[in-house]
Amino acid sequence: MAASMVRRLAAAVGVSLAANVALADGARITFDRTDRHQTITAWEATVDLFWPENLASHQPEILDRILDEIGITRLRLGIFSGTENTDRAFDRMRAGTLGYQGWRESRYATVNDDDDPFHINPDGFDFAGLDWRIDTTVLPLKERAKARGKTLEINLNYVAFTKQNRGGSYIHTDPEEYAEFMLASFLHMQEKYGFVPDAVEALLEPENSPEWTPERLGQAIAAATRRLDHAGFRPRFIAPSVTDARNAVPWMQGIAAVPGAMEGLKELSYHRYRGAQNAVITGIAAEAARLGIETSMLELWSDRATFQVLYSDLTLGNVSAWQGNTVSTHHQIDPARPRDGKLVLKENARYFRQCTAYVHPGDTRIGAESTDPALAAPVVFEGPAGEIVVILRAGRAGQAEITGLPAGTYYVSYAVEAGSGRIEQPFAVVAGTPLIVDMPGKGVVTVTARAD
Repeated sequence: MAASMVRRLAAAVGVSLAANVALADGARITFDRTDRHQTITAWEATVDLFWPENLASHQPEILDRILDEIGITRLRLGIFSGTENTDRAFDRMRAGTLGYQGWRESRYATVNDDDDPFHINPDGFDFAGLDWRIDTTVLPLKERAKARGKTLEINLNYVAFTKQNRGGSYIHTDPEEYAEFMLASFLHMQEKYGFVPDAVEALLEPENSPEWTPERLGQAIAAATRRLDHAGFRPRFIAPSVTDARNAVPWMQGIAAVPGAMEGLKELSYHRYRGAQNAVITGIAAEAARLGIETSMLELWSDRATFQVLYSDLTLGNVSAWQGNTVSTHHQIDPARPRDGKLVLKENARYFRQCTAYVHPGDTRIGAESTDPALAAPVVFEGPAGEIVVILRAGRAGQAEITGLPAGTYYVSYAVEAGSGRIEQPFAVVAGTPLIVDMPGKGVVTVTARAD
């Protein structure tokens, strides 16, 4: 955004302490710190297999900015079922001796390492695709996060889109074979990289894997939980990650009916490509509450993951984790529009980062209301130390009076149709004094007690 536009927007975002100040055209925002909902665990992005050529030179900038500007705290690291195979298809594809289509049609086919699911034959596994993702994206991001004093979690995502297979076998619906595959993957990562996944997304989009049923997936999760626990690994399992949100509750109920499946399953996940009506999302939240687990929305790519989607997932779905984009291909940074040698944020990311950059894992959503939700609809979080983050979905220009803020220093930032910015001058709030914010237009305004 041009400097002149930033100055004009900054001038339009006024903030005042509301002692004896009339609210000209606005909504009154209140919140209840005793009305507690979900605690945020992760803002997630998927590790792409390859970086597009037009992004290669921008990779360092993108990795820095998805940590600093987007606030990513968890990486979804895909592992294909065809990792249990000896055809070395990934290396042959990269070397050009196997075409992309040939690799695509074989990458989920499996060849058993041996006849004993309780014995791992290392020569029966090919981790080249997993290692490529780790070497090119995960390690650089983990190093950057460590340098910032942050923790970057890893979600190992099992992918078996067997509808793409043209020949070959598939063995992982056998619960013990699935458990062996997971243990082999953990042991490989531990030995080669010195870390293991924090979570396991049990099966990506089961609608693309006709061999699977909810019962079979429950049996696989139960077996993998036992096997990993026996080896000293205790990741949180995530399921069912359905493409159609309407399938989330039926799949979850089938999984939960299997003895042992819920011992490690902590997150009910869904995607929003189909069937994501409000009633469906609230039904997912209700089922998770019944089971005593969290919810997560972990995929809606191609710029469709807008702030409105995030707002609905937070307030209706009670999600604790959320994913809007991948790291590079379906990225948060727009490679088509570099400006002054720097990439610009995509429009959907420019808005949803007003939440993901300021709300941290460990923050808890608390109840909030507005006298005019069409003008300013709030979602409010409280941090572990009592710090408050107020995020307003602004329907148009107007004022929002925020009541009940603890005494302290507050910062205001915004993303509206004309651009994004932040008011550099912080505002000191005295306990019991409301704060009035002038919202410059339709978009998102964030009020936070965090200086970062």
